[in-house]
Amino acid sequence: MLQPDMTDEEFEPIFAKAQELSEFFREIGPKYDVDNTFAFPTIQKFKESGLGAVPVPKDYGGLGGGLLHTSKIVTELSRGDSAITLAYNMHYIMVGITGGLMSDTQNKYWLGRVAQGEIMFGPFSEQRAGFSGLADMKAVPQPDGGWKLYGTKNWGTLCDAATIITTNATITDADGNLPEDFQERVNAESFFIADFDVDPETLQGDGISIKRTWDALGMHATGTHTIVFDGFYVPEDGFICEWRSGAFGVLEWASLMFASIYLGMQNRVLEESRAVLSKKTLGAVFGAVVASEVKVASVGHIIDGVGDMATRNELSRRVLYQTCTEVTEGKDDEWPLELRFPYIGLAKTFIADNVLHMTRHAMSLVGGSSFRKGTIFERLYRDSAASMFQPLNADQSRTYIGEQLLAPEELAD
Repeated sequence: MLQPDMTDEEFEPIFAKAQELSEFFREIGPKYDVDNTFAFPTIQKFKESGLGAVPVPKDYGGLGGGLLHTSKIVTELSRGDSAITLAYNMHYIMVGITGGLMSDTQNKYWLGRVAQGEIMFGPFSEQRAGFSGLADMKAVPQPDGGWKLYGTKNWGTLCDAATIITTNATITDADGNLPEDFQERVNAESFFIADFDVDPETLQGDGISIKRTWDALGMHATGTHTIVFDGFYVPEDGFICEWRSGAFGVLEWASLMFASIYLGMQNRVLEESRAVLSKKTLGAVFGAVVASEVKVASVGHIIDGVGDMATRNELSRRVLYQTCTEVTEGKDDEWPLELRFPYIGLAKTFIADNVLHMTRHAMSLVGGSSFRKGTIFERLYRDSAASMFQPLNADQSRTYIGEQLLAPEELAD
């Protein structure tokens, strides 16, 4: 794991930059939700802010932030616009994961480039069931060294802004045949990093291309597209590690950064609900002794509803930030090794459940006007649905934990 060395005093002006960028995201977000495209004007703004270097250690030219610092940045950006932030969240996830797995030489080169403003992304998902499936994408060894990658990744978040790509593929024999033995195939699934150079007009690069396929229920401005590998060359020094044995030790960067997205969304739901419900009136209400304007802020279920949202929001904040702190301090070493990742992921599943509840409840409290397309509540409702899918989701977590706890060898202990 990358070791943070940023002080609280150093974090203050960095967080102020995040607040400024968050306001920009909020300003332009509605347009790109309607247009259903990535928010291209954010690329230069993000680079100029220097926020991409937050999780890069100072030794590599970065700002030295850790899980908690990065989580707070992502949360604040998401408060401005969750869909735009979900795109840049991919950068933070992959910087954290690669930084914990690459050699010092690789970190100096690749994270050094990130510290200078370059953006990283990582398409991994393929058209198969679930997070645990082995990569069908092939890495074919080349006679002069390195590999050529062939296959398709379906969730290329941030591909429109990135210049560095990370991905997983299974190393084959020289003829492109995948290992037939299961364990050999597990061992052959590998993690790679390389330059990502695709023409923004043609969407074509050398052995790689972007296929614009993003058309989802929500998170429109994320711009997540399909990446097609057709002989994409990765040199020998682009090999990072065996994927399965390496990635599961650093996947807290994925789980906790996704959790940060939805904590930021909770902040926005509560903010917008208070703004509307503190001012809204019902007019002259049937049954009143004296027909007069009734403020909804004085109605019991409205008061309870806002209190419930605030309670969920605060509990989510505590769970996320305490989890970041415990992982940074190494307290996760006390947990069963097999349960480390799903236990860390409980912060994300807890926050996902809460944001889904809060967006639905907010629409109920605000009333029918929130159902109109284009309102902030309609959009938050759509965007929150994405929280169900990033791994591990609640169903996967419960199944994984239950299987481990009911294993005969665990019961014997």
